[in-house]
Amino acid sequence: MFPDPPIPGRFRLFLMRHGHLENSDNGSINGQFDVSLSPVGQRQMELRAKQLAGIQATLLISSTLLRTKQSLEPFARTRPDIAPLSLEGFKERSFGSWEGKTRREISEEDPKGFVRWQELDLSFAPDGGESLLNFKDRINRAMEDLILEKGYGHNAILIAHSGVNRILLLDALGADLSRYFRLTQAYGALNVIDYTEGGEPTVLLMNHPPEDVL
Repeated sequence: MFPDPPIPGRFRLFLMRHGHLENSDNGSINGQFDVSLSPVGQRQMELRAKQLAGIQATLLISSTLLRTKQSLEPFARTRPDIAPLSLEGFKERSFGSWEGKTRREISEEDPKGFVRWQELDLSFAPDGGESLLNFKDRINRAMEDLILEKGYGHNAILIAHSGVNRILLLDALGADLSRYFRLTQAYGALNVIDYTEGGEPTVLLMNHPPEDVL
């Protein structure tokens, strides 16, 4: 899958969501709350790493949260010559006081805030958290900074989060935040985006699941 080597003037991003989590089945909102992969999530990422073994990666990147660093480990084991990077800018949206709670708990404790979140109020931020507008600015700036620092001519594997991936995909597609809930990201989902020097991004693949893992 996309085995071609890096080429000058192109930054190819293999963008993934982390695997299934130990509290995924509870319906918890994690945000920047640290939580580990479940055994299912570990298998998802091991399988994904095997599927992408032929990728000629030059950069291995995760956020600074545990679940993405764990998800990157199978990729790093087969590429010992590449030092993994953990970048703060690609952390999931902060949900402040909501983090670690279920949707039901949030709807009972903060019903007005829950409605604003569900209605995609772009300026709304949970207590101590980020608004979607601020989150968008942070993620797009992190991507711009990454390319500015590393330059083009890379094949980069980045394991991030559902919200992070949606923001990057919307930006690459030229769509605004009103489409945010129209995108989804399965656990272990793969997206491929080409950033071309002097041109517009191109989405080559979106939300491709790691096959054969429940």
